[in-house]
Amino acid sequence: MRIRVSGWILCSILLFALPLPAYAANQVNTMEIQALVYEDGSMRITQSWSGSFEEGTESYIPMHAPDYLTIRELTVFDQYGSYDTVSDWNLDWDFAEKARKCGIHPTDSGYEICFGISQYGQNHYTISYQLDQAIGGYSDRDGVNFRFVNDGMNTTPTDVTVQIQLADGTPITDAIADVWGFGFAGEVAFENGSIIARTDAPLSTQNHVTVLFALDKGILSPSRQEAGSFEEVRKQAFEGSDYDNTDSTAEDVSTVDAMVSILLFLVLPIGLILWIRKLKKKRAENKRQRFEERFGYFRELPNEGNLSATYALGRMFDVCEEGAILATGMLRLIQLGCLSPVETQETGFLGKTRETVSLRLTGSQHDKMNEYDEYLYTVLESAAGSDATLQAKELERFAEQKDTLLRAYIQKHDSGGRAYLNQKHCLNRWNLPAKLTDLTPSGEQELGELIGLKRYLEDFSLIAERSVAELPIWRELLTYAMLFGIADQVAEQMKELYPVLSSEVSDYSQSMATAYSYHDLLYRNMKQAEERREQETRSGGGGGIASFGGGGGFIGGGSGGGTR
Repeated sequence: MRIRVSGWILCSILLFALPLPAYAANQVNTMEIQALVYEDGSMRITQSWSGSFEEGTESYIPMHAPDYLTIRELTVFDQYGSYDTVSDWNLDWDFAEKARKCGIHPTDSGYEICFGISQYGQNHYTISYQLDQAIGGYSDRDGVNFRFVNDGMNTTPTDVTVQIQLADGTPITDAIADVWGFGFAGEVAFENGSIIARTDAPLSTQNHVTVLFALDKGILSPSRQEAGSFEEVRKQAFEGSDYDNTDSTAEDVSTVDAMVSILLFLVLPIGLILWIRKLKKKRAENKRQRFEERFGYFRELPNEGNLSATYALGRMFDVCEEGAILATGMLRLIQLGCLSPVETQETGFLGKTRETVSLRLTGSQHDKMNEYDEYLYTVLESAAGSDATLQAKELERFAEQKDTLLRAYIQKHDSGGRAYLNQKHCLNRWNLPAKLTDLTPSGEQELGELIGLKRYLEDFSLIAERSVAELPIWRELLTYAMLFGIADQVAEQMKELYPVLSSEVSDYSQSMATAYSYHDLLYRNMKQAEERREQETRSGGGGGIASFGGGGGFIGGGSGGGTR
Protein backbone atom coordinates (compact mmCIF):
# COMPACT_ATOMS: atom_id res chain seq x y z
CA MET A 1 0.00 0.00 0.00
CA ARG A 2 2.84 2.40 0.87
CA ILE A 3 4.43 1.75 -2.55
CA ARG A 4 1.13 2.46 -4.31
CA VAL A 5 0.63 5.72 -2.37
CA SER A 6 4.23 6.78 -3.08
CA GLY A 7 3.71 6.00 -6.75
CA TRP A 8 0.58 8.16 -6.86
CA ILE A 9 2.41 11.01 -5.14
CA LEU A 10 5.30 10.77 -7.62
CA CYS A 11 2.94 10.70 -10.58
CA SER A 12 1.03 13.65 -9.18
CA ILE A 13 4.20 15.68 -8.68
CA LEU A 14 5.36 14.88 -12.21
CA LEU A 15 1.96 15.70 -13.66
CA PHE A 16 1.90 19.02 -11.85
CA ALA A 17 5.53 19.90 -12.54
CA LEU A 18 5.82 18.95 -16.20
CA PRO A 19 3.39 21.51 -17.60
CA LEU A 20 5.09 24.40 -15.79
CA PRO A 21 7.80 25.10 -18.40
CA ALA A 22 5.11 25.31 -21.09
CA TYR A 23 3.07 27.72 -19.01
CA ALA A 24 6.15 29.81 -18.32
CA ALA A 25 7.29 29.88 -21.97
CA ASN A 26 4.10 30.40 -23.97
CA GLN A 27 0.75 31.59 -22.64
CA VAL A 28 -2.57 32.29 -24.35
CA ASN A 29 -4.49 34.59 -22.03
CA THR A 30 -7.64 35.06 -24.09
CA MET A 31 -9.10 33.21 -27.06
CA GLU A 32 -12.15 34.76 -28.68
CA ILE A 33 -13.83 32.71 -31.40
CA GLN A 34 -16.59 33.82 -33.74
CA ALA A 35 -18.45 31.33 -35.94
CA LEU A 36 -20.60 32.79 -38.71
CA VAL A 37 -23.03 30.23 -40.16
CA TYR A 38 -24.18 30.64 -43.78
CA GLU A 39 -27.39 29.36 -45.38
CA ASP A 40 -25.61 26.48 -47.18
CA GLY A 41 -24.20 25.19 -43.87
CA SER A 42 -20.67 26.54 -44.37
CA MET A 43 -19.07 28.33 -41.46
CA ARG A 44 -16.57 31.22 -41.28
CA ILE A 45 -14.48 30.89 -38.12
CA THR A 46 -12.38 33.74 -36.75
CA GLN A 47 -10.11 33.14 -33.75
CA SER A 48 -8.35 35.92 -31.84
CA TRP A 49 -5.47 34.85 -29.58
CA SER A 50 -3.76 37.20 -27.12
CA GLY A 51 -0.78 36.08 -25.05
CA SER A 52 2.93 35.79 -24.50
CA PHE A 53 5.09 33.68 -26.81
CA GLU A 54 8.73 33.07 -25.86
CA GLU A 55 9.77 29.82 -27.53
CA GLY A 56 9.11 27.59 -30.55
CA THR A 57 8.67 28.47 -34.20
CA GLU A 58 4.95 28.13 -34.87
CA SER A 59 1.41 27.85 -33.49
CA TYR A 60 -0.85 25.12 -34.84
CA ILE A 61 -4.44 23.91 -34.60
CA PRO A 62 -5.06 20.22 -35.41
CA MET A 63 -8.45 19.71 -37.11
CA HIS A 64 -10.41 16.44 -37.01
CA ALA A 65 -11.91 16.81 -40.47
CA PRO A 66 -13.95 14.22 -42.37
CA ASP A 67 -13.54 14.36 -46.14
CA TYR A 68 -16.51 16.68 -46.55
CA LEU A 69 -15.14 19.34 -44.13
CA THR A 70 -12.91 21.28 -46.51
CA ILE A 71 -11.04 24.42 -45.53
CA ARG A 72 -10.36 27.48 -47.67
CA GLU A 73 -9.56 31.19 -47.49
CA LEU A 74 -7.13 30.92 -44.57
CA THR A 75 -5.82 34.29 -43.40
CA VAL A 76 -3.69 35.25 -40.39
CA PHE A 77 -2.57 38.63 -39.17
CA ASP A 78 -1.05 40.03 -35.99
CA GLN A 79 -0.58 43.50 -34.54
CA TYR A 80 1.91 44.32 -37.30
CA GLY A 81 -0.11 43.22 -40.34
CA SER A 82 -1.15 40.26 -42.47
CA TYR A 83 0.70 36.98 -43.16
CA ASP A 84 1.41 35.31 -46.50
CA THR A 85 -0.65 32.17 -47.04
CA VAL A 86 1.57 29.42 -48.52
CA SER A 87 0.27 26.35 -50.34
CA ASP A 88 2.71 23.82 -48.85
CA TRP A 89 3.54 24.29 -45.17
CA ASN A 90 6.88 22.77 -44.10
CA LEU A 91 7.20 21.77 -40.44
CA ASP A 92 11.01 21.75 -40.78
CA TRP A 93 11.32 25.41 -41.66
CA ASP A 94 13.17 27.44 -39.06
CA PHE A 95 11.85 30.44 -37.15
CA ALA A 96 12.77 32.97 -39.86
CA GLU A 97 11.31 30.85 -42.66
CA LYS A 98 7.96 30.50 -40.87
CA ALA A 99 7.80 34.15 -39.83
CA ARG A 100 4.77 36.02 -41.20
CA LYS A 101 3.53 32.93 -43.07
CA CYS A 102 0.54 30.62 -42.57
CA GLY A 103 -0.62 27.45 -44.25
CA ILE A 104 -2.28 24.03 -44.05
CA HIS A 105 -0.40 20.86 -43.12
CA PRO A 106 -2.22 17.56 -43.99
CA THR A 107 -2.46 14.81 -41.32
CA ASP A 108 -3.92 11.31 -41.15
CA SER A 109 -7.10 12.56 -39.42
CA GLY A 110 -7.49 15.86 -41.27
CA TYR A 111 -5.10 18.78 -41.28
CA GLU A 112 -3.36 21.38 -39.14
CA ILE A 113 -3.74 25.14 -39.40
CA CYS A 114 -0.21 26.53 -38.93
CA PHE A 115 1.30 29.99 -38.64
CA GLY A 116 4.66 31.35 -37.56
CA ILE A 117 5.11 32.88 -34.11
CA SER A 118 7.11 35.50 -36.05
CA GLN A 119 8.19 37.55 -33.01
CA TYR A 120 8.69 36.65 -29.36
CA GLY A 121 6.87 38.60 -26.68
CA GLN A 122 3.27 39.79 -26.32
CA ASN A 123 1.36 39.01 -29.51
CA HIS A 124 -2.18 39.18 -30.81
CA TYR A 125 -3.07 36.77 -33.63
CA THR A 126 -6.27 36.67 -35.67
CA ILE A 127 -6.87 33.45 -37.62
CA SER A 128 -9.78 33.25 -40.06
CA TYR A 129 -10.90 30.44 -42.38
CA GLN A 130 -13.97 29.04 -44.14
CA LEU A 131 -15.22 25.48 -43.52
CA ASP A 132 -17.54 24.06 -46.16
CA GLN A 133 -20.37 21.68 -45.20
CA ALA A 134 -19.86 22.22 -41.48
CA ILE A 135 -23.59 22.11 -40.65
CA GLY A 136 -25.41 18.91 -41.53
CA GLY A 137 -29.01 18.52 -42.61
CA TYR A 138 -30.81 15.73 -40.72
CA SER A 139 -34.34 14.34 -40.90
CA ASP A 140 -35.51 16.29 -37.84
CA ARG A 141 -33.12 19.25 -37.34
CA ASP A 142 -30.05 20.91 -38.89
CA GLY A 143 -26.93 21.19 -36.74
CA VAL A 144 -23.45 20.09 -35.78
CA ASN A 145 -21.35 18.93 -32.84
CA PHE A 146 -18.26 21.12 -33.28
CA ARG A 147 -15.03 21.25 -31.27
CA PHE A 148 -13.81 24.85 -31.15
CA VAL A 149 -10.85 24.34 -28.77
CA ASN A 150 -8.90 21.06 -28.62
CA ASP A 151 -7.97 18.97 -25.64
CA GLY A 152 -4.31 18.00 -25.24
CA MET A 153 -3.01 21.47 -26.11
CA ASN A 154 0.46 22.26 -24.76
CA THR A 155 -0.45 25.96 -24.55
CA THR A 156 -3.91 26.14 -23.02
CA PRO A 157 -5.96 29.35 -23.00
CA THR A 158 -6.99 31.03 -19.77
CA ASP A 159 -10.27 32.55 -20.99
CA VAL A 160 -12.29 31.35 -23.97
CA THR A 161 -15.43 32.85 -25.50
CA VAL A 162 -17.23 31.35 -28.50
CA GLN A 163 -19.94 33.28 -30.35
CA ILE A 164 -22.12 31.58 -32.99
CA GLN A 165 -24.25 33.75 -35.30
CA LEU A 166 -26.24 33.38 -38.51
CA ALA A 167 -24.71 35.29 -41.42
CA ASP A 168 -28.06 36.65 -42.62
CA GLY A 169 -28.68 38.32 -39.27
CA THR A 170 -31.51 36.05 -38.11
CA PRO A 171 -31.37 35.98 -34.29
CA ILE A 172 -30.59 32.57 -32.79
CA THR A 173 -32.95 32.15 -29.85
CA ASP A 174 -34.25 29.38 -27.66
CA ALA A 175 -37.41 29.38 -29.79
CA ILE A 176 -35.63 28.05 -32.89
CA ALA A 177 -32.47 26.42 -31.54
CA ASP A 178 -31.03 24.13 -28.87
CA VAL A 179 -27.47 24.20 -27.52
CA TRP A 180 -25.23 22.14 -25.24
CA GLY A 181 -21.59 22.51 -24.16
CA PHE A 182 -18.99 19.87 -23.30
CA GLY A 183 -15.47 19.64 -21.92
CA PHE A 184 -15.09 22.83 -19.88
CA ALA A 185 -16.14 24.65 -16.73
CA GLY A 186 -18.46 27.38 -17.93
CA GLU A 187 -21.80 27.83 -19.62
CA VAL A 188 -23.58 28.12 -22.94
CA ALA A 189 -26.43 30.56 -23.44
CA PHE A 190 -28.58 32.47 -25.91
CA GLU A 191 -27.55 36.12 -25.77
CA ASN A 192 -28.49 39.02 -28.07
CA GLY A 193 -29.39 36.77 -30.99
CA SER A 194 -26.27 34.61 -30.68
CA ILE A 195 -25.14 31.40 -29.02
CA ILE A 196 -22.42 32.20 -26.49
CA ALA A 197 -20.12 29.67 -24.81
CA ARG A 198 -17.70 30.99 -22.19
CA THR A 199 -15.29 29.37 -19.79
CA ASP A 200 -15.28 30.16 -16.05
CA ALA A 201 -11.85 28.68 -15.32
CA PRO A 202 -8.55 28.27 -17.18
CA LEU A 203 -8.46 25.23 -19.46
CA SER A 204 -6.20 22.31 -18.61
CA THR A 205 -4.83 19.86 -21.16
CA GLN A 206 -7.81 17.57 -20.43
CA ASN A 207 -10.38 20.26 -21.22
CA HIS A 208 -11.85 21.15 -24.58
CA VAL A 209 -14.61 23.47 -25.79
CA THR A 210 -17.16 21.50 -27.80
CA VAL A 211 -20.56 22.97 -28.68
CA LEU A 212 -23.50 20.95 -29.96
CA PHE A 213 -26.27 23.05 -31.49
CA ALA A 214 -29.34 22.43 -33.61
CA LEU A 215 -31.66 24.67 -35.61
CA ASP A 216 -35.25 24.13 -36.65
CA LYS A 217 -35.86 23.10 -40.25
CA GLY A 218 -36.26 25.89 -42.79
CA ILE A 219 -33.72 28.32 -41.33
CA LEU A 220 -30.79 26.86 -43.30
CA SER A 221 -30.47 24.79 -46.48
CA PRO A 222 -27.33 22.74 -45.74
CA SER A 223 -25.53 21.31 -48.76
CA ARG A 224 -24.51 18.30 -46.64
CA GLN A 225 -27.53 16.07 -46.08
CA GLU A 226 -27.30 13.12 -43.70
CA ALA A 227 -29.50 10.02 -43.72
CA GLY A 228 -30.09 9.84 -39.96
CA SER A 229 -31.61 12.16 -37.38
CA PHE A 230 -29.97 14.86 -35.29
CA GLU A 231 -31.35 13.06 -32.25
CA GLU A 232 -28.78 10.32 -32.93
CA VAL A 233 -26.01 12.94 -32.94
CA ARG A 234 -27.31 14.34 -29.64
CA LYS A 235 -27.45 10.91 -27.99
CA GLN A 236 -23.86 10.17 -29.00
CA ALA A 237 -22.69 13.52 -27.60
CA PHE A 238 -24.62 12.95 -24.34
CA GLU A 239 -22.78 9.69 -23.60
CA GLY A 240 -20.56 10.26 -20.57
CA SER A 241 -22.08 13.70 -19.86
CA ASP A 242 -24.17 14.86 -16.92
CA TYR A 243 -27.04 15.97 -19.15
CA ASP A 244 -30.31 14.12 -18.51
CA ASN A 245 -29.01 13.37 -15.00
CA THR A 246 -31.81 14.77 -12.83
CA ASP A 247 -30.84 12.63 -9.82
CA SER A 248 -28.02 14.44 -8.04
CA THR A 249 -27.27 11.30 -6.02
CA ALA A 250 -26.73 9.09 -9.08
CA GLU A 251 -23.24 7.59 -9.32
CA ASP A 252 -21.96 6.46 -12.73
CA VAL A 253 -18.42 5.86 -11.52
CA SER A 254 -16.88 4.55 -8.34
CA THR A 255 -15.76 6.95 -5.63
CA VAL A 256 -12.13 5.93 -6.16
CA ASP A 257 -12.35 6.53 -9.93
CA ALA A 258 -13.96 9.89 -9.37
CA MET A 259 -11.30 10.98 -6.86
CA VAL A 260 -8.47 9.87 -9.14
CA SER A 261 -10.04 11.65 -12.11
CA ILE A 262 -10.46 14.84 -10.13
CA LEU A 263 -6.89 14.62 -8.84
CA LEU A 264 -5.30 13.96 -12.21
CA PHE A 265 -7.47 15.99 -14.55
CA LEU A 266 -8.63 18.95 -12.51
CA VAL A 267 -6.85 19.67 -9.24
CA LEU A 268 -3.19 19.34 -10.07
CA PRO A 269 -3.05 20.99 -13.52
CA ILE A 270 -4.59 24.19 -12.15
CA GLY A 271 -3.02 24.01 -8.70
CA LEU A 272 -0.60 26.81 -9.44
CA ILE A 273 -3.41 29.07 -10.65
CA LEU A 274 -5.43 28.39 -7.51
CA TRP A 275 -2.40 29.18 -5.36
CA ILE A 276 -2.02 32.53 -7.12
CA ARG A 277 -5.72 33.21 -6.60
CA LYS A 278 -5.34 32.38 -2.92
CA LEU A 279 -2.63 35.01 -2.62
CA LYS A 280 -4.89 37.54 -4.34
CA LYS A 281 -7.73 36.61 -1.99
CA LYS A 282 -5.46 37.09 1.01
CA ARG A 283 -4.52 40.56 -0.22
CA ALA A 284 -8.22 41.36 -0.70
CA GLU A 285 -8.97 40.18 2.84
CA ASN A 286 -6.22 42.40 4.25
CA LYS A 287 -7.65 45.33 2.31
CA ARG A 288 -11.13 44.52 3.64
CA GLN A 289 -9.80 44.39 7.21
CA ARG A 290 -8.18 47.81 6.85
CA PHE A 291 -11.48 49.13 5.51
CA GLU A 292 -13.38 47.74 8.52
CA GLU A 293 -10.88 49.22 10.98
CA ARG A 294 -11.18 52.61 9.31
CA PHE A 295 -14.94 52.76 9.92
CA GLY A 296 -15.01 50.97 13.28
CA TYR A 297 -18.31 50.14 15.03
CA PHE A 298 -21.70 51.48 13.94
CA ARG A 299 -24.36 51.52 16.67
CA GLU A 300 -27.45 52.58 14.71
CA LEU A 301 -29.51 51.10 11.90
CA PRO A 302 -27.43 51.26 8.70
CA ASN A 303 -28.43 52.61 5.30
CA GLU A 304 -31.08 54.90 6.79
CA GLY A 305 -32.94 51.84 8.09
CA ASN A 306 -33.53 50.53 4.56
CA LEU A 307 -33.33 46.77 5.12
CA SER A 308 -33.53 46.08 1.37
CA ALA A 309 -30.45 48.25 0.80
CA THR A 310 -28.57 46.44 3.56
CA TYR A 311 -29.48 43.10 1.99
CA ALA A 312 -28.49 44.14 -1.55
CA LEU A 313 -25.20 45.66 -0.41
CA GLY A 314 -24.53 42.77 1.96
CA ARG A 315 -24.98 40.27 -0.87
CA MET A 316 -22.52 42.18 -3.07
CA PHE A 317 -19.84 42.11 -0.39
CA ASP A 318 -20.60 38.64 1.03
CA VAL A 319 -21.83 39.96 4.39
CA CYS A 320 -25.15 38.08 4.27
CA GLU A 321 -26.35 34.98 2.47
CA GLU A 322 -28.54 34.91 -0.60
CA GLY A 323 -32.18 34.54 0.47
CA ALA A 324 -31.62 35.68 4.08
CA ILE A 325 -34.13 38.47 3.48
CA LEU A 326 -36.85 35.80 3.37
CA ALA A 327 -36.13 34.95 7.02
CA THR A 328 -36.43 38.59 8.09
CA GLY A 329 -39.67 38.87 6.09
CA MET A 330 -41.17 35.92 7.96
CA LEU A 331 -40.00 37.41 11.26
CA ARG A 332 -41.56 40.79 10.44
CA LEU A 333 -44.96 39.18 9.74
CA ILE A 334 -44.75 37.49 13.14
CA GLN A 335 -43.87 40.84 14.74
CA LEU A 336 -46.84 42.54 13.07
CA GLY A 337 -49.19 39.83 14.31
CA CYS A 338 -49.97 38.59 10.80
CA LEU A 339 -48.50 35.18 11.61
CA SER A 340 -48.85 33.37 14.92
CA PRO A 341 -46.78 30.29 15.87
CA VAL A 342 -48.97 27.38 16.98
CA GLU A 343 -47.43 24.45 18.85
CA THR A 344 -49.03 21.03 18.43
CA GLN A 345 -48.11 17.52 19.50
CA GLU A 346 -48.19 14.63 17.09
CA THR A 347 -48.20 10.96 18.04
CA GLY A 348 -45.89 8.93 15.91
CA PHE A 349 -44.51 5.41 15.69
CA LEU A 350 -44.79 3.34 18.92
CA GLY A 351 -46.72 6.14 20.59
CA LYS A 352 -43.84 8.61 20.59
CA THR A 353 -44.89 12.24 20.55
CA ARG A 354 -43.13 15.18 19.01
CA GLU A 355 -43.82 18.87 19.04
CA THR A 356 -44.33 20.74 15.80
CA VAL A 357 -44.75 24.44 15.21
CA SER A 358 -47.17 25.65 12.57
CA LEU A 359 -47.87 29.22 11.54
CA ARG A 360 -51.44 30.45 11.56
CA LEU A 361 -52.36 33.39 9.34
CA THR A 362 -54.24 35.81 11.60
CA GLY A 363 -55.04 38.49 9.01
CA SER A 364 -53.39 41.43 7.32
CA GLN A 365 -52.39 44.58 9.17
CA HIS A 366 -52.56 46.92 6.19
CA ASP A 367 -51.96 50.05 8.24
CA LYS A 368 -48.62 48.64 9.45
CA MET A 369 -47.49 46.60 6.43
CA ASN A 370 -45.19 47.79 3.65
CA GLU A 371 -45.19 46.51 0.08
CA TYR A 372 -42.84 43.62 0.93
CA ASP A 373 -45.04 42.51 3.84
CA GLU A 374 -48.15 42.63 1.66
CA TYR A 375 -46.51 40.56 -1.08
CA LEU A 376 -45.13 37.88 1.23
CA TYR A 377 -48.38 37.60 3.17
CA THR A 378 -50.34 37.14 -0.07
CA VAL A 379 -47.92 34.41 -1.14
CA LEU A 380 -48.24 32.62 2.20
CA GLU A 381 -52.04 32.92 2.06
CA SER A 382 -52.07 30.95 -1.19
CA ALA A 383 -49.88 28.31 0.46
CA ALA A 384 -51.95 27.92 3.62
CA GLY A 385 -55.16 26.64 2.11
CA SER A 386 -58.62 26.75 3.69
CA ASP A 387 -57.42 26.21 7.28
CA ALA A 388 -55.22 29.36 7.14
CA THR A 389 -52.36 27.40 8.72
CA LEU A 390 -48.89 26.88 7.29
CA GLN A 391 -47.52 23.38 7.86
CA ALA A 392 -44.12 21.98 6.90
CA LYS A 393 -45.23 19.42 4.30
CA GLU A 394 -47.69 21.89 2.83
CA LEU A 395 -44.96 24.51 2.45
CA GLU A 396 -42.52 22.02 0.92
CA ARG A 397 -44.97 21.26 -1.90
CA PHE A 398 -45.78 24.94 -2.32
CA ALA A 399 -42.11 25.98 -2.56
CA GLU A 400 -41.44 23.31 -5.18
CA GLN A 401 -44.47 24.24 -7.29
CA LYS A 402 -44.48 28.05 -6.78
CA ASP A 403 -40.77 28.73 -6.39
CA THR A 404 -41.01 31.67 -8.80
CA LEU A 405 -43.22 33.55 -6.30
CA LEU A 406 -40.60 33.19 -3.56
CA ARG A 407 -37.80 34.15 -5.95
CA ALA A 408 -39.81 37.24 -6.96
CA TYR A 409 -40.01 38.30 -3.29
CA ILE A 410 -36.22 38.03 -2.89
CA GLN A 411 -35.63 39.89 -6.15
CA LYS A 412 -38.13 42.56 -5.10
CA HIS A 413 -35.99 43.32 -2.04
CA ASP A 414 -32.81 43.22 -4.12
CA SER A 415 -34.25 45.63 -6.70
CA GLY A 416 -35.47 47.99 -3.98
CA GLY A 417 -32.06 47.94 -2.33
CA ARG A 418 -30.26 48.60 -5.62
CA ALA A 419 -32.59 51.52 -6.33
CA TYR A 420 -31.56 53.07 -2.98
CA LEU A 421 -27.87 52.52 -3.77
CA ASN A 422 -28.33 54.02 -7.23
CA GLN A 423 -30.03 57.07 -5.79
CA LYS A 424 -27.11 57.51 -3.40
CA HIS A 425 -24.61 57.00 -6.27
CA CYS A 426 -22.85 54.29 -4.25
CA LEU A 427 -21.18 52.23 -6.98
CA ASN A 428 -19.10 52.95 -10.06
CA ARG A 429 -19.63 49.36 -11.31
CA TRP A 430 -22.13 46.66 -10.41
CA ASN A 431 -20.36 43.35 -9.79
CA LEU A 432 -21.21 40.24 -7.78
CA PRO A 433 -19.17 39.78 -5.74
CA ALA A 434 -18.23 43.44 -5.69
CA LYS A 435 -14.83 44.94 -4.88
CA LEU A 436 -14.03 47.87 -2.64
CA THR A 437 -12.69 49.70 -5.69
CA ASP A 438 -16.23 49.58 -7.17
CA LEU A 439 -17.48 51.92 -4.44
CA THR A 440 -17.83 55.68 -4.57
CA PRO A 441 -17.14 57.68 -1.35
CA SER A 442 -20.89 57.52 -0.66
CA GLY A 443 -20.84 53.76 -1.20
CA GLU A 444 -17.91 53.39 1.19
CA GLN A 445 -19.95 55.15 3.88
CA GLU A 446 -22.98 52.90 3.28
CA LEU A 447 -20.86 49.73 3.39
CA GLY A 448 -18.96 51.05 6.41
CA GLU A 449 -22.25 51.40 8.31
CA LEU A 450 -23.34 47.88 7.36
CA ILE A 451 -20.07 46.18 8.29
CA GLY A 452 -19.71 48.41 11.35
CA LEU A 453 -23.09 47.24 12.68
CA LYS A 454 -22.21 43.59 12.10
CA ARG A 455 -18.91 44.03 13.97
CA TYR A 456 -20.78 45.83 16.76
CA LEU A 457 -23.26 42.97 17.09
CA GLU A 458 -20.53 40.31 16.96
CA ASP A 459 -18.61 42.08 19.77
CA PHE A 460 -21.73 43.10 21.66
CA SER A 461 -20.67 41.64 24.99
CA LEU A 462 -17.06 42.83 24.69
CA ILE A 463 -17.59 46.54 24.11
CA ALA A 464 -16.84 48.55 27.25
CA GLU A 465 -18.81 51.71 26.50
CA ARG A 466 -22.29 50.39 27.31
CA SER A 467 -25.38 52.60 27.19
CA VAL A 468 -29.12 52.27 26.90
CA ALA A 469 -29.08 53.71 23.39
CA GLU A 470 -29.73 50.29 21.82
CA LEU A 471 -32.62 49.37 24.13
CA PRO A 472 -35.40 51.09 22.10
CA ILE A 473 -34.30 49.33 18.93
CA TRP A 474 -33.25 45.95 20.29
CA ARG A 475 -35.80 44.15 18.10
CA GLU A 476 -34.48 45.89 14.99
CA LEU A 477 -30.93 45.04 16.00
CA LEU A 478 -31.87 41.37 16.26
CA THR A 479 -33.56 41.58 12.86
CA TYR A 480 -30.28 42.76 11.34
CA ALA A 481 -28.43 40.08 13.31
CA MET A 482 -30.75 37.56 11.68
CA LEU A 483 -29.92 38.99 8.25
CA PHE A 484 -26.20 38.60 9.06
CA GLY A 485 -26.68 35.03 10.35
CA ILE A 486 -25.62 35.78 13.96
CA ALA A 487 -29.02 36.20 15.66
CA ASP A 488 -28.63 33.39 18.24
CA GLN A 489 -25.27 34.72 19.41
CA VAL A 490 -26.52 38.31 19.75
CA ALA A 491 -29.73 37.29 21.56
CA GLU A 492 -27.77 35.40 24.22
CA GLN A 493 -25.49 38.39 24.75
CA MET A 494 -28.48 40.71 25.09
CA LYS A 495 -30.09 38.54 27.75
CA GLU A 496 -26.85 38.48 29.72
CA LEU A 497 -26.18 42.22 29.50
CA TYR A 498 -29.77 43.42 29.96
CA PRO A 499 -31.58 41.16 32.45
CA VAL A 500 -34.61 43.45 32.27
CA LEU A 501 -35.04 42.33 28.64
CA SER A 502 -34.36 38.65 29.28
CA SER A 503 -37.98 37.48 29.12
CA GLU A 504 -38.83 39.54 26.03
CA VAL A 505 -35.65 38.52 24.22
CA SER A 506 -36.37 34.84 24.99
CA ASP A 507 -39.84 35.15 23.47
CA TYR A 508 -38.42 37.01 20.50
CA SER A 509 -35.76 34.32 20.08
CA GLN A 510 -38.53 31.74 19.74
CA SER A 511 -40.10 33.85 16.99
CA MET A 512 -36.73 34.14 15.26
CA ALA A 513 -36.21 30.37 15.45
CA THR A 514 -39.65 29.76 13.95
CA ALA A 515 -39.12 32.33 11.20
CA TYR A 516 -35.70 30.92 10.34
CA SER A 517 -36.98 27.35 10.36
CA TYR A 518 -39.74 28.17 7.90
CA HIS A 519 -37.38 30.31 5.83
CA ASP A 520 -34.96 27.39 5.61
CA LEU A 521 -37.73 25.04 4.51
CA LEU A 522 -39.03 27.46 1.87
CA TYR A 523 -35.64 28.52 0.57
CA ARG A 524 -34.21 24.99 0.41
CA ASN A 525 -37.17 23.66 -1.56
CA MET A 526 -37.23 26.75 -3.78
CA LYS A 527 -33.56 26.18 -4.66
CA GLN A 528 -34.17 22.49 -5.35
CA ALA A 529 -37.01 23.39 -7.71
CA GLU A 530 -34.83 25.98 -9.47
CA GLU A 531 -31.94 23.54 -9.84
CA ARG A 532 -34.24 20.83 -11.16
CA ARG A 533 -35.76 23.20 -13.70
CA GLU A 534 -32.31 24.47 -14.67
CA GLN A 535 -31.16 20.89 -15.25
CA GLU A 536 -34.24 20.17 -17.36
CA THR A 537 -33.64 23.36 -19.35
CA ARG A 538 -29.95 22.68 -19.99
CA SER A 539 -30.60 19.03 -20.89
CA GLY A 540 -33.35 20.17 -23.24
CA GLY A 541 -31.00 22.57 -25.06
CA GLY A 542 -31.98 25.81 -23.37
CA GLY A 543 -28.43 26.63 -22.31
CA GLY A 544 -26.80 26.53 -18.91
CA ILE A 545 -23.76 25.00 -17.27
CA ALA A 546 -21.60 22.95 -19.64
CA SER A 547 -20.81 19.29 -18.97
CA PHE A 548 -17.22 18.21 -18.29
CA GLY A 549 -17.83 14.83 -19.88
CA GLY A 550 -19.41 13.83 -23.17
CA GLY A 551 -19.20 15.57 -26.52
CA GLY A 552 -18.41 12.46 -28.57
CA GLY A 553 -18.95 12.36 -32.33
CA PHE A 554 -17.62 15.88 -32.84
CA ILE A 555 -16.05 17.33 -35.96
CA GLY A 556 -13.83 20.38 -36.42
CA GLY A 557 -11.10 20.51 -33.81
CA GLY A 558 -9.25 17.44 -32.66
CA SER A 559 -6.63 16.79 -30.02
CA GLY A 560 -3.34 18.56 -29.37
CA GLY A 561 -2.10 21.83 -30.70
CA GLY A 562 -0.72 25.02 -29.25
CA THR A 563 2.89 25.86 -30.06
CA ARG A 564 5.96 23.90 -31.16
